[in-house]
Amino acid sequence: MKKLILNAVLAASAITSVAGSSTVLAKAAPAVEFDHTHAALTAIYEGVVSDGLVDYAALRAKPAALDRYLAANAATTPQEHAKWTKDQRLAFWINTYNGYTIKLIRDKGPVDSIKDLGGIFSSPWEKKFIPMPAFDPEKKNKDLTLDEIEHELIRPVFNEPRVHAAVNCASMGCPPLRGEAYSAETLDAQLTEQVQNWLADTARNKVTPVNGKIQVSKIFDWFDEDFGKKRPAVIRWIADHVKDESVAKQLRAGAGDLKLKYLSYSWKLNAQKGKR
Repeated sequence: MKKLILNAVLAASAITSVAGSSTVLAKAAPAVEFDHTHAALTAIYEGVVSDGLVDYAALRAKPAALDRYLAANAATTPQEHAKWTKDQRLAFWINTYNGYTIKLIRDKGPVDSIKDLGGIFSSPWEKKFIPMPAFDPEKKNKDLTLDEIEHELIRPVFNEPRVHAAVNCASMGCPPLRGEAYSAETLDAQLTEQVQNWLADTARNKVTPVNGKIQVSKIFDWFDEDFGKKRPAVIRWIADHVKDESVAKQLRAGAGDLKLKYLSYSWKLNAQKGKR
């Protein structure tokens, strides 16, 4: 019996450490809390994004930072995600979409257009390359596509048309990529600023009425249901989001009569010169 007791004491002492007269028990490392500021993505953008254009060559030369950021997002579980606020979840998905879009260009480029990465019967937005099977909308435990993030996990869930100025398709026709990540604490202000800048950009929208019409991005055509669907409702949505109040008044006054024309959409890559 004494021998058994001695062996038990020796076994216990083997899994403890003694500091003076105090016994210190080993503790499990605390779980790492998700960074809802998305500071890591902002740091990446600061090095490669200028005026909405991306230095894909630099991303290709130093891929580790983006890979670490996206790996942290991909490690998120639906259970953890469900505990977040609405703004935390929306910022997460916008940043995830944009991050994986530039990763796709980085890994498969150089290309002249993201559309070059599609096949005869599929588009780049249908590629299952985002390793987040737990969020698969079809519940088949498959990797996500960019389309699934935008059209299954963002648009119908959040009902927030301003996301069309935030999610970025790596093309010149798209609203420019913001030079910082989206964060829950500032999300509303960021989305408002993105929309105002997008509508004020005459290369992408011409919202001041001329000869009874305005000319806007094809995004307002492709996703008209998000903006009110019928032409007067779409024009009123634009009026509510332009920064120039004098233009807003013209749009509201003419919402029932103004015609909508859609500008040509450029699929040219949103790359800095010589850095695609």
